[in-house]
Amino acid sequence: MSRALRGGTVAITALLLTGCGLLPSSDEASPSPSPSPTQTMPGSACAAGDSVTAPDISDLTVNGVPATQVTTPLVVPYGGLDGGTPERPMSMRLEVITSSSGSPVTFRATGGLLLESLTEDPLGEPEVTVFSESGVERCIASVYLFATNVGSVNIYVEGLNSTTAVFPVVTAREAARDVSLSLSESTVDAGESLAAIVAVTDVFGNPIENAAVDLSLPLKGPGTFATGANTFTVLTDPKGRASVEIQTRTGGNLTVTAKGDLAACGPLENQYSCGANQPIPGFEPASGAEKARVRVIEPQAEVISPDLGTAYSTGESFDVTGRAVGVREGTTVVLIVGDTPLGASTVKADGGFSFRNVVAQQGGSGDLGYVVKVGDLKPVPLDISVRDFTIVSFKRVNAGLRFRVAGGAWKSGTIIELTRDGAPVSKIGVTSPGSEVILFAPDVPGFYQVQVTTSRGIVYGLEVRPVL
Repeated sequence: MSRALRGGTVAITALLLTGCGLLPSSDEASPSPSPSPTQTMPGSACAAGDSVTAPDISDLTVNGVPATQVTTPLVVPYGGLDGGTPERPMSMRLEVITSSSGSPVTFRATGGLLLESLTEDPLGEPEVTVFSESGVERCIASVYLFATNVGSVNIYVEGLNSTTAVFPVVTAREAARDVSLSLSESTVDAGESLAAIVAVTDVFGNPIENAAVDLSLPLKGPGTFATGANTFTVLTDPKGRASVEIQTRTGGNLTVTAKGDLAACGPLENQYSCGANQPIPGFEPASGAEKARVRVIEPQAEVISPDLGTAYSTGESFDVTGRAVGVREGTTVVLIVGDTPLGASTVKADGGFSFRNVVAQQGGSGDLGYVVKVGDLKPVPLDISVRDFTIVSFKRVNAGLRFRVAGGAWKSGTIIELTRDGAPVSKIGVTSPGSEVILFAPDVPGFYQVQVTTSRGIVYGLEVRPVL
């Protein structure tokens, strides 16, 4: 059955079923056992009716068994309408006893299709009107029922009176024909996981439960299944679906392959590889093995800010931001100066990381400067410099006290204040970034400090100078 059939009309479905070999070449089923006569059903052949007047009907049977006693499911005809077993038939013969012969009886199927004959009818329909036939002991009207969609079939039979029945419709693991494979992600960072998702259907598009699908990954690829192996077999759920986690480890392209594991068209031929017209004429080729690919991004990190070559004054606050790719969310990021950790962060969902209000200081005993270390990746340096902001010395002069101040990296126009015991006593504006500045104050004992007021607060010089 072609995949186009799955979205087509029920009429087209039945036509293909009939015209492509799903219908048997054997004779119709033998007459069902005779029920006990009723008041309207004489023990001999019934009276002749006409083609307009509907007869009384009774005793709906399925393959000779009273419909009320039937618990047998109807199986979608993946092996042809004459396939299956008495316990799991692929078609059913519906029959009612009629009060007259040559009279119209209407059968309707919701969720299924009806045929007057398994060998002669060119088309299946959801509604068929047949004319009752006279037998030796009774008159009957009969049709054949099949279904291509799992669920249930509701039957309504109408003469002068009516009767109904409901039959379950199932498919079988052996009917598995097509497997599809998809991945939960098209691109992932190395170290992250994704899911391989398979769906298995029969030729009519019905989901197949408990179908086994073999999944495989390259032996030396950038990932494995959650078990650590490169192969994994899944069993589908009632919706015909199954999934398994794949854990990535390095960058590269990762190809996933899915294929079924049952033979259907021949002893050695996998059912997902059946060719056209196998096992039933009219079927398209099966899906075969399916492949899907995910791109695994190689781990790396970069610093976005501060800009290369930026200079800061000791005590000044600044932010560090960066981005990592190919790194799992939540990976630890450490900011280090020299050999001293200054803070820790984590990689966010978008790959970003940051450190806020880092206080500038000299390189530390390791003399490595500032670096960012993301997980196990090679440290990424911050190309910045830190300049001392502090009172270098003081001396008494005629005007009072004269202080030499290392101006740090403050920009031109920045106001540097000199304080005594925390109270401002003098100030000066920076004219040349990085150069020393001179501040004067009255010769008064106390503790002297320099400071700069910024948008982030006051930045103090490195040392306090006591003057006695």
